[in-house]
Amino acid sequence: MNKALISLLFVSSLAACSGDDGTPGNPGEPGGPPASEINALNIEVSEVVFSSEIATVNYRITNENDEPVVGVPSATYLAAQLLPQGFTNAGDASQWQYFTSESCSNSCDGDFVDHKNGQYSYTFSGAFNGMNNIAFMPGATQRVVIKVGGDTLPDGTALPVTNQHFDWQDNGSEPAYTRNLIEMQTCNTCHNDLAFHGSKYNEVETCVTCHNADKVSNPDNVFAPMVHSKHLTGFPVSLADCQTCHVADETLTENMNWARVPTMQACGSCHTNIDFPSGQGHPAQVDNSNCVACHNPDWTMSAHSQADTDAVLAQFNAEVVSAELNGDAVNFEIRLSNPATNEVYSDSADKLDFINDLRVYANFGISVDYTTRSAKSIKLQDIEPISGSNGTYQYQIAGLTLSDDPTTDKGTLALQGRLCSNGAMLVNCDDTETTTTIDSSYQFFSATEVTDQGRRMVVSNETCGSCHGDQQLNYHGSRNDLEQQCQLCHNPNMQADASAINPAASTADYKHLAHTLHAGSRESYPDINYPGNIGNCAQCHTTDEAGILTAALPLSAAVQPLAFNDGSFTSATSAICSACHLSDSAKAHMTQQGGVFNGSEADATAGTESCATCHGQGAAVDVLKVHPIQ
Repeated sequence: MNKALISLLFVSSLAACSGDDGTPGNPGEPGGPPASEINALNIEVSEVVFSSEIATVNYRITNENDEPVVGVPSATYLAAQLLPQGFTNAGDASQWQYFTSESCSNSCDGDFVDHKNGQYSYTFSGAFNGMNNIAFMPGATQRVVIKVGGDTLPDGTALPVTNQHFDWQDNGSEPAYTRNLIEMQTCNTCHNDLAFHGSKYNEVETCVTCHNADKVSNPDNVFAPMVHSKHLTGFPVSLADCQTCHVADETLTENMNWARVPTMQACGSCHTNIDFPSGQGHPAQVDNSNCVACHNPDWTMSAHSQADTDAVLAQFNAEVVSAELNGDAVNFEIRLSNPATNEVYSDSADKLDFINDLRVYANFGISVDYTTRSAKSIKLQDIEPISGSNGTYQYQIAGLTLSDDPTTDKGTLALQGRLCSNGAMLVNCDDTETTTTIDSSYQFFSATEVTDQGRRMVVSNETCGSCHGDQQLNYHGSRNDLEQQCQLCHNPNMQADASAINPAASTADYKHLAHTLHAGSRESYPDINYPGNIGNCAQCHTTDEAGILTAALPLSAAVQPLAFNDGSFTSATSAICSACHLSDSAKAHMTQQGGVFNGSEADATAGTESCATCHGQGAAVDVLKVHPIQ
């Protein structure tokens, strides 16, 4: 008997929690054949009917193919209303007021009807007026939230959790106004599937329905101060960058609210050194009525803006325009220009007084993820070029270690630096101590020329930037190109501690460094708390030219084994997987499949690993299938 038929038989005999006399479904469009496979649930609220001050919500539940889902066994219903901005006092932000949470499972607080065609109705247990000691405001924006899932249909089909909100007015019209500041999609650029309270609730609109002053007893758990305070530690970009979360989006009803409506509650949750009522760290403020007088939107946006940095960076670009090997040296030309004016700077870097630091690094041998542990470098601001004029100048980095066949291999040049600035302007370094870090860049080169083809790209500045901000994460002063620059030094020539419990967490080889940093397993970085699912490789990894995620097996032939300080090696795939899969049984499994742990270099590179047989692309337990990749 198929699942659809079982569902129909069950619901035809199921007495509703109350109010269903077994009559045919809700008038309107037929539901169609019920869903037999469910990977996602969608809730569509058609209306909220207000009768005798009691609300009835009518809604439809479907699967990912818009097929009706019949026989959903339980649901939770939340209700709240919105106080407009300034209602409680001048300067106060709009705020939700919580009415009630009612549930329906084996029994119901109110009246529940399953119309047996994917349509459902729920009538709340009473009038909202007076619930939770809140007075109902006729004409105000009301919100109902429906949560379903986390259980199964009668035939055993699992139901994923979903929440859906619906804003309405008691006169039946569309609400004139609602409070939406942030999209959940923005949160999930770092957090993946962010959900709370046993993964029951996964929408911002649901969170604010309860996390308001009329529901929570601790004011620190009101949504805005709660979220701000949770991001005070471990936030991967500057706290001053409000638009990391408050992304400009004109579809949001309170787009730019963070700059437009400053309040002591919101601002004080980040500026924790200020006590507004007592006047500590700020002139005394008894309420929010005077905040906007000083902190108007333009001022607030300017104080939290990267506009000056962007303007400075727009005035400078360093570009490698040619490169070739000359023995064990690379000769290359640099062009410095002002993109804002489309002009080339005629002077070389050592004569441009606004350059605080400009360095070029070089390493060779992308076939082996570079030949030496540390890239060679020169400081352009400290040396005269070998030759050149009118903005294009030649330099040399000597002493490179070349790979066995340099004519078929490639190298990489990486640029980094800082510019002296005052506001949005480049200025003489003698006149300021303020510097702006440029966006680091790189250029591949062959034995004879620059080339776009080079070391494989595993992560990109864009994927890293989804949490850290694009090229805003600076290491070693001014290195911020995470997709290629870091790897020039953080390569397989770095060695791990053979005595470490988790050896991968003791090496600075880039792939192991990145994995263990985000897994929180490096002893020297105890405060890192990765906000997403560590198994979601797509959060950081990019896709190759064929559209395959670079976390897929088999690994590129350029990936080297993990080297230890006692001269031993662990084979490449086992080394990467064991950075997260630390158990003895996982290690034993890898060994049984040809993995080598702390063996000779010959054994670790002999190609005995058969991991891709089962875990390769399209295989039974493809790593791209068994990891929670989104």
